[in-house]
Amino acid sequence: MTKTAGKIIEVYLPDAYQNGSLLDVMDRTNVGFKIMTKEGLKDIVLEVNETNAQIMKNDNVVIIEKDMCGSHFVDIGIAKDDSYE
Repeated sequence: MTKTAGKIIEVYLPDAYQNGSLLDVMDRTNVGFKIMTKEGLKDIVLEVNETNAQIMKNDNVVIIEKDMCGSHFVDIGIAKDDSYE
């Protein structure tokens, strides 16, 4: 498991398609984050949940990456301190 500190640069709703047609913004279930870290810019797209729905532009966050059973999982949460400036 690795943790990386960063700052949200942009929050966006990525394009989503169903049966070849672009879904309306209100029907999309993913949210995207552009995050500036010490290693550079990271673009992360996640399914919306209660935790990541509260993350806004300029928030300090922690990116948590894990590999389990051959799958790679990524999650982000609001940093509890000012770990990225």
